[in-house]
Amino acid sequence: MKTYAALLPFILLAGCAPQDVITMQDVSPQENDLRDLDFDGVIKAREKCVETLIGAAVNNDGCPKDKSVKQSFKLDVKFPNNSADLLPRYYAKLEQLVAFMEEQKEATVTIEGHASKVGSSAHNLVLSQQRADAVAQALVIDFGISASRVEAVGYGDTEPLIDDNSDFAHETNRRVMATLSGSYSTTDMRWTIFTSE
Repeated sequence: MKTYAALLPFILLAGCAPQDVITMQDVSPQENDLRDLDFDGVIKAREKCVETLIGAAVNNDGCPKDKSVKQSFKLDVKFPNNSADLLPRYYAKLEQLVAFMEEQKEATVTIEGHASKVGSSAHNLVLSQQRADAVAQALVIDFGISASRVEAVGYGDTEPLIDDNSDFAHETNRRVMATLSGSYSTTDMRWTIFTSE
């Protein structure tokens, strides 16, 4: 046992025998481009999508992520009493709706016709449908929107904006509204301290 104890220091010192020391080079060659040319947080060496929209949320390859968004569009077209004639001054509003629908090819629209409470409910239901049809036909015939993307529904006097018997209420309630449905894809943006959602 004493022999082993006496040999132990020699064994330990043998492990510390002088060895050649290899020093690192002063400068290592840079093989990959570490610049972030489109400021998306992904270096050029890994980038697969150049010119990413600034502020977009990206994956590990620097490609933007998409998100599905539901969009609404407000269209408010008024009609004279007991009339379904679409007045020319409302074509500018229809043009805005058409521009949106041309941009979002998957979107469909429901044209909602409404009437005031003047007259019978049965007559108002027919009149509201005629008003909705007038706007829907203008979208299809005058603006070239596919009929499969446009639906017209008359609600009669069942959904007044103002439930009153005044002239102002009647004028306000004689209207056509538009509701867009469907969703479209857009670039998902990164959260910042200014993000409201």
